[in-house]
This record gives sequence, structure tokens and C-alpha cells, in this order.
Amino acid sequence: MTGDRLVAVLRAAHMTHLIDFMVMMPLGAHFIGAFGATPADLGRLVLAYTASAAVAGVLVSTVIDRFDRGRVLCVVYAAFVLSLLVTAIADSLDELVGARVFAGMSGGVLSALIQSLVAEVAPPGQRAGAIGRVMSGHALSAVIGLPAGLWVAAALGWQGPFVAVALISVGVFVGLVRNLPPVPPRRPQSASDTPARTSLRGLLGGRALGGFLLTFLVTSSCYAVIAYIAPYWVKNVGIAETSLPWIYLLAGGISFFTTPLAGRLADRHGRFPVFAMTSVLSAIGIMLATHAPVLPIAGALVVSSLFFVSVYARWTPTVAILADLPPPPVRGAFMMLNGVTTQFGMGVGAMFSGAVIGIEADGQLEGFGMVGIVATLLTLAGIALARRLTRSA
Repeated sequence: MTGDRLVAVLRAAHMTHLIDFMVMMPLGAHFIGAFGATPADLGRLVLAYTASAAVAGVLVSTVIDRFDRGRVLCVVYAAFVLSLLVTAIADSLDELVGARVFAGMSGGVLSALIQSLVAEVAPPGQRAGAIGRVMSGHALSAVIGLPAGLWVAAALGWQGPFVAVALISVGVFVGLVRNLPPVPPRRPQSASDTPARTSLRGLLGGRALGGFLLTFLVTSSCYAVIAYIAPYWVKNVGIAETSLPWIYLLAGGISFFTTPLAGRLADRHGRFPVFAMTSVLSAIGIMLATHAPVLPIAGALVVSSLFFVSVYARWTPTVAILADLPPPPVRGAFMMLNGVTTQFGMGVGAMFSGAVIGIEADGQLEGFGMVGIVATLLTLAGIALARRLTRSA
């Protein structure tokens, strides 16, 4: 599993679907111009993706452990490539919403599928390191994919990024077909049982449910801050919008190295110690990022990098802890449902921030500090829960 070629192709698959998801919001101005979209319509586009991804995750979880995991990933990735083309040819807002439903049902479950496959084929002593190397695709999507996608959109129109990612993804699909090892089904079909019933019996154990709660704490604490960090840093910290790409570029560049490092450390020193360390660093980063005063660009780069690098690094030992929780026959189903929990946590975090944050007369955001305090408390609760889960392993 740990072969460089396989890691590279899985990282690329992870990166491409993240670019597809991340590029949608920055393209809002293009959709307003092309379709007369309103802010509510932009929210509808995001909801179409996340809701369909959640539904697809639940459905796939009932059958994934009965098929070769590599073949399932190839089929879903092929559908994702098709969804990119369907998105690019959308000729109205309603067609675009429908295309994003399709994208959510395919691309929206790829992260969970990839994590599940890595957890299945990597030896336990190398699992966290393998996860970290693959998950560094998140940093690549921020450093290379998102800026490049926006540049292509400026040059060729909003359809350009989706066509470009589709072309790249065809090559990634060929790499998946050629390099994915066979992963025999964990649970053969039984005539006396149904997939859903068997999955539920295996997944409703205490440690598995605790894993879903850990995922919720990690994702909601992260996205409560990420959802509004850009406008806060522009309006309250005084960073020019033209300087924001440098913040993401530096943080993503560092994360490309620190995310795999967190995985290697977790294999060497244990899942929980590395999770606790990265969580403490992320709590510090959250508090600094949400309470930052007016800063020069150098100070902003330091604080923002601490926040983004720590929350990215925290996810690697988190996934490694989660992969150890369910019994192997239902690990795939568990990771798929965990992906649904991830989407739920992201949405709840963003909705909480929206309910707490207000806009003052001068355009500055108020209440972001309170968001940071709550996110920090959730982070600390995650440390306590992870300690309990790993002790009962």
C-alpha cells in the first residue's frame, strides 16, 4: 500500500474532488453574472452538494463492505469525472443545482472511500503515515488547485475550472485502475441477513458512536472558524483581499509537509499523543485567529499558518484513531457514515457561526471571538473523548 505510485494517485484523487468542492464559493460572482444568482442561490448550490453527499454516504455504507473496495472507488470516481462535465455544460441555475447534486453523490463520498481503502490495505503500524501522505492532497488543493482554478475561471469563464479538473481526473482515473490493489469484500452476502441490518448491528457499538462524536467535534470546531475567517481578517484584522491568497498559499505549503509528518509521528508515538498535541496547537491557533487585532501582513501570516497547519495536521491522527474503532467487517460502512458525520459537522459549525456573528456599522464582524471560544472548548472536549476511545482500544 505504501508504494509511492499508489499514494500519489490516491492523493491526486483526493485533491481533484476537493478542488471541485472548494472552487464553488469563490465562483459566486461568476454565477451571479451568468445566471442572476442571489446569495440564497449560492447557499442552495452548497446545500445541494452536501445534502446529496450525506444521502449517498448512508446508501453506500450499507453495501461497501460486500464489494472490492478498489472497484467501488473506481466506479465512484468515474461518476465524479462525469459530474464535472455535467456541471460545466449547465445552462441555467436549476441545471447547475442538479449538477451539484450529482457531484455530491459521487465526489462528496470520495474522501470517505479513500480513507476507507487506505485503512483497509495499510498495515496498522503504517496506517497513520499512509493516511497523512494521502491527506496532504488537501494542502495541494489549497496551494495549487484553488488559485489555478480561479485563474482559469478569470481567463475562460466559470466553466473552465471544471473542464480542467475533468481532464486531469481522466488521467487520475487511469492511475486508479492501474494501481489499486484488490481488496476482497469483508462481509459476503448472506441470504438470511440484509446489508443494512448487519451494518447497523456492527456500527451501533459504543466505541463506533464515540468515533462519530469525535468527528463532529473536530469538524464543527474547525469549520465554525473557517466559514468566516476570510471576512474577519479583511474587515477586522486589516488584511487586503489581494493578500489573502498568500495566507492560503503559505499555510497550504507548510501543511503539505506537516500533514504527512503528523501521520508518521502517530505511527511512531501513538495516535492519541499526536492527536492531543495537534489539538492543543489548533486550540491556540483558533484563539489567536479569532481574537487577532489589526496586524501587519507578516503577523497575519504567522497566526493564520498556525491555525490552518494545526487543524490540517489534527485530521491525520483523527482518521487513524477512527479507522481502529470498528470491527474490520464493517470498517468501510463506518468510514462512509463517518463521512456523513463530517458533512454534518461542517454544516453545524458554519450555521453556528452565522447565528453568532453580527456585522457592525463599519463592516467589522462582531461575535467571532465567541465563536473561537466555543470552538476551543469543542477541541478540548475532543481530546478528552479521544483519550477515552484509545484507552478502551
